[in-house]
Amino acid sequence: MIDYMKFALVVFPDGPRPAQKDILAIRAYILLFLKQLMMLGPGVKEDELQSILNYLTTVQEDENLHDVLQTLISLMCDHPACLVPAFDMKQGVRTVFKLLTSQSQLIRLQALKLLGFFLSRSTHKRKYDVMSPHNLYTLLAERLLQHESSLSFATYNVLYEILTEHISQQILYTRHPEPESHYRLENPMILKVVATLIRQSKQSELLLEVKKLFLSDLTLLCNNNRENRRTVLQMSVWQVKYWQIRKSGQKYD
Repeated sequence: MIDYMKFALVVFPDGPRPAQKDILAIRAYILLFLKQLMMLGPGVKEDELQSILNYLTTVQEDENLHDVLQTLISLMCDHPACLVPAFDMKQGVRTVFKLLTSQSQLIRLQALKLLGFFLSRSTHKRKYDVMSPHNLYTLLAERLLQHESSLSFATYNVLYEILTEHISQQILYTRHPEPESHYRLENPMILKVVATLIRQSKQSELLLEVKKLFLSDLTLLCNNNRENRRTVLQMSVWQVKYWQIRKSGQKYD
């Protein structure tokens, strides 16, 4: 079924095909049916999950990825108990990092959301086994720098959600609300990802606002929680990078 979408229901701007809105409507019905089919009975239908991952990995047109990717995000959000282990077994994180090379910011943000939902519903052991052996946090920063010369609010907001594991399906393009007092640094390596992105971004007034938000978030998270303070202090070379971020922002003060 997903292959039918790939070859018969691709959205093209030209050619003797049904109207784009009609194609999108048909795709929506197919994805709804596929979503229900995958969750019939106990567990998740792994063949259908593999088909979705194959589709997201091989299709190149960004406009043909959005709805399929959103369906997978919805499945991960609604059925984490069965989707997370299946996603891990099928090495779905590889698909995430492929999508992070997309020229579409929306696709990259959705890929980050998918990664965030996966990590937030994984055990500590699973998170470590997936992300640490191949230095995927470093690769995450590298991939995000490929198509963004400067860290945007939208990208930072999703990284902040992954950091605290308070993730929504909505993409926020402006400043997010202040962290609540019970928020914890659940994936502290994201701090280094953000620091790397800030240090390697093109300097601008917008970047300064992102820096201020990041430092404000970090201050509030540390003020409100002793474990957060301990986590930050235990991170190697963090204090040097923190100082570099503050220093690099002084020219705009």
